[in-house]
Order: sequence, then structure tokens, then C-alpha cells
Amino acid sequence: MSHTPTQPTQTNRLLYLDFLRGLMLIGITLGHFGPTFEWLMWQPLGFFSNAEGFVLLSGTVFGLVYAKLEQRDPASMAVKARKRAWLIYLSHLGLLLFVALYTWATNGWADDWRSHAQFIAEAPALGLILGTLLIYQPPLLDILPMYALFVLIAPGIIRQLVAGRVWLVLGVSLVIWWLFSQVVGGGHWRTTIADSLGMGFPFQVGEFDPLTWQVLFFFGTALGVLMFQRRLPRQPQIVLALIAMVAVVLFFGLRHELIAMPAFWNPAWVDRHELAWLRLVNIAALIYTFWTLLYLARKVNWPAWARALPKPFACLGRHSLAVFSVHVVLIYLTIPIQMTYPLFWRYVIGLSLILILLALACGLDIRAKRQRQTQLIPVR
Repeated sequence: MSHTPTQPTQTNRLLYLDFLRGLMLIGITLGHFGPTFEWLMWQPLGFFSNAEGFVLLSGTVFGLVYAKLEQRDPASMAVKARKRAWLIYLSHLGLLLFVALYTWATNGWADDWRSHAQFIAEAPALGLILGTLLIYQPPLLDILPMYALFVLIAPGIIRQLVAGRVWLVLGVSLVIWWLFSQVVGGGHWRTTIADSLGMGFPFQVGEFDPLTWQVLFFFGTALGVLMFQRRLPRQPQIVLALIAMVAVVLFFGLRHELIAMPAFWNPAWVDRHELAWLRLVNIAALIYTFWTLLYLARKVNWPAWARALPKPFACLGRHSLAVFSVHVVLIYLTIPIQMTYPLFWRYVIGLSLILILLALACGLDIRAKRQRQTQLIPVR
């Protein structure tokens, strides 16, 4: 049976967004698997990382889903958001406890087993306390605290966006980003405070500053709300699409040194920790380019196998919290493999982690569908 291209529904939008989030999670997992996949997964498209894509897309999905909840029942929307933030925080605590146990168990072993969270080995009680308070954030345990904070305050943002105050929200977000990226401590204010208190390495405050990275999440949230309200343009403008594509090609060339850096080039313009301004331009160009490609793809009469291809990866995005949490466990457990095994086996084991995550996500998806079907069965 032929497939006739149709206008995107909210379900289709979520499928595409979850598919992209799934790809970001694959990139994050392989990128964290030591140096093996770094050549492929570290900023492959330009000055843009998988973590940035994941945060942006998570904000978009949140805006799309919670704008609908706000329309149906504003009170329940805020309650659901608080429950979601609490679940994210509990997931972080579980991972913190696992990392602490792994670190204590392997402390003093060969360097191949050396944990990423050495502060917990040196100061166990203080490390756990500060980790519980989200102040100490060892490697891989810095996205969930930020995500929980965003989800906790997002209901108020959603209400402003639904009320049509998009430019107000984006303006405030950009001002906060500018202050903490460019003014306060040169984008490293948390590290500066920790150092002033005598809390230098191995104490870590996390790679992601919520006050700068919030611009990605809430820009995505605004996109999601506008998608729900159908206030976005129905199709990309040709001129803007061409400009975006040219920018993407230029950034790709500069990132991979296919194009010579101009004499006036300043690496700080694309700094990841500060989410520097030119990096945001690169991200904006990628967003418009992907939207253009998606618009064109919807006009193609794809065969059934091609339409089914995104679905397993969309499962990863749909169950992103569980997938991300398990990925942290897998990365810590494979620390000795990441550095010492022969390259071939590192590739095999690294790709096997993706298969494990896919199996987990698809299993969760099947269970969720069965639960929904059970709830629909009338009681006699």
C-alpha cells in the first residue's frame, strides 16, 4: 500500500523529536566510551555536541507535551512537572550512590579501574552530602541535576509561552545566558567559587552551567509550545534555508579544519562550557537546516521499511531518563575496557552497549503499551 505524505500531527512530531533524541543518546553513550569513538562522535556536525542537542530536544518535547497539559488542566500540569523533576532527582541520587559504591570498591586497584569520581574516594561523607545537594557533580552526573531544575521551574515558563509572551521569555533567557556566560566569572563562576573555598580538583561542579545552558532548554520549550499552537511557519523560507545550509557547511569545514581558520578567529567564540555566541549561531543554523530537510522528507513517498526505521531509535528518546541512567552505569562498569582492550574489541563492546540500551528502551515501550491496553479494558 502506498503512503501519501500528510501534514505532521503531534504524534508524528513526537516521533521525529524522540528519534533525534535517541540519536543524541547514542552519540552521548559512544562519546563517553573512552577515546574509541571520539573521532566520530565529538562535534561531528560542527561546533555542536550531542549533549547540546539532547538538552534542546528535551526542552522541545517538554514544551510540546506540557503545553497540551496546560490547555487541558493547568493545575495537573504543574503537579506532573514537579513529579517528573522529583523522579529525575531520585534517578540522580541512585546514580550517585552507584558511582560512590563503584569508586569505593575499586579505590586502590590498578589505574585501569580508576573511577571518574575521585573526590568521593578522598572525602566519602562530604562527597555524598554535596552530591545529594547537587553541588558536587562528578563526570556523567551533571546533566540530570540541571534537567531536574529546568523541569521544576518550567511550568511558569510554559504559562508565559502559552499566553503569547514568547519574546519576553526568550529575552530574559538570553540576558541570563549573557550575564553568566560572558560577564560573571567569564563563564566559570562556579569553579571560581569552589577554588576560593579551597575545593579544587578532584572536587567538580559539573561541566554544564544551568544558568547558561538554560537558553537551550527554554528555547526548545518555546519551539515545542509554538509547535503545539501551530504558530510556526508551515514551511521554511528558501532564502533562510539557503543561508542556514551555507552556515552549516562553513561551520562543518571550520570544525574539521577543512577550511583554514581566519586570522581574526577566536576559539572563545565557540566555547562549549560558556555556550559562546557563535556556537549558538551554529546551533540555530543546524535547527533550520534540519527543519528544512524534515519538511522535504515529508514530501517523499517512503517505503514501509524506511518509515519504520526511526521507531526503535525513537524508543530511546521516549525513555530517555531510563536510557541515560543505564548508560551511566554501563560507562562506569566498562572503564577498564575503554582504555586497555584492543581497538577491535573496544568497538565491539562499545556498539554492544547501544544494543543493550535499544533492548531496554524497546522493552519499556512494550510494557508501557501493554499497561495502556490493560487500562482500556472495561471492568465487568
